[in-house]
Amino acid sequence: MVFNRPLSSFAYVLALAMTVWAVPAGSSELGIDRSGLSMQSTAVQEKTLTDIRGLGAAWFRDGPTSGSAQGVANFVNEIRLAKQRHLKVLITVAQMDEDYDVPLQMHDRGWKAKKLSQIDLTKFTQRFQSLLGALKAAGLTIDAVEFGSEDDSYYYDADVPYDHPATADELHTWLRGYGAFLKTGATILHDPRYYPAAKIITFGMAHGCDPCKGPPRHLINPARAVAMLKNVDGFNYLSNATYHVDGYGTHIYVSPNYIDGMATQMLRQDAAALGRDKSLWITEWGFLDLNAFPNKKGETLSQCIQVFLDTLDRLRTQISIGPMMFYRYDTWLSDASGKLLPQAKVLATYTAKQSPQKGDAGGQL
Repeated sequence: MVFNRPLSSFAYVLALAMTVWAVPAGSSELGIDRSGLSMQSTAVQEKTLTDIRGLGAAWFRDGPTSGSAQGVANFVNEIRLAKQRHLKVLITVAQMDEDYDVPLQMHDRGWKAKKLSQIDLTKFTQRFQSLLGALKAAGLTIDAVEFGSEDDSYYYDADVPYDHPATADELHTWLRGYGAFLKTGATILHDPRYYPAAKIITFGMAHGCDPCKGPPRHLINPARAVAMLKNVDGFNYLSNATYHVDGYGTHIYVSPNYIDGMATQMLRQDAAALGRDKSLWITEWGFLDLNAFPNKKGETLSQCIQVFLDTLDRLRTQISIGPMMFYRYDTWLSDASGKLLPQAKVLATYTAKQSPQKGDAGGQL
């Protein structure tokens, strides 16, 4: 996720002015992310996934950390443990260093800058087929795949300019790069040998901070850019004869001082650009700074999580919202020893009201 969103005053008035469509109120399934879990011991994985299910989450989100034989085996085991706990699984599939045959430069966040326009799609195809083949051989199902993560940010797709807003030509390069990546991955996923019923979700949009000082390093109004994938050089990367995208990924991070205003502005902007035909999947949501609590109103982290959930519930009466993945388990819901923190109870209470769960008791709160 990107850490350059505004944490001060926000243009709430703009949010109220944006157009949305009324949709029937319903419940969105809650999920919880625990990135990189496959690198942990089996005991930690089991405890984590038991806790996540015990909190009432319907979904679990993570992605593979390597395309190596060991990396694939570790991830297959993680998905096996998740499925044993009756969790739906959203897998994030992003480009990796091993997908490239060109030199990759280190950027200021500590990992290598990778342009999707330069990815070797043959290498990516082999890696993704290897992963899906291993999952299939293990008799496991996956429910959805999010192709990319925050690819509207320079740090996750270096086709986004680092020091200036994207020009028309640069945006076209970005569209072709992400579009080809999405098409390749979605086509493989829905191959009859693999998972033709799995949902296809576009990358979770980072929503970089437009008014912040310094170079943007992100696409302005990323949902508008995603919508442009409907026609890139005459091809529709979102819906075609081979596959149809099932949902649009979005990441919603807010300041604890402006929860309602920031979440409303981002989701309304997304809906206005992308339309009402598919749901917005909130593949990450939460806060950015553990030290920001209590907020200016004196509200605790637990209270702010509740306000966030209430805001999303209100917005669901106006916008079609799919599963909502809280980010993330190990940073915000449990301590270093794996003990669940008090704020985890907010999610448990919420899921109990949404859809009471029987059995599957989780960790102690």
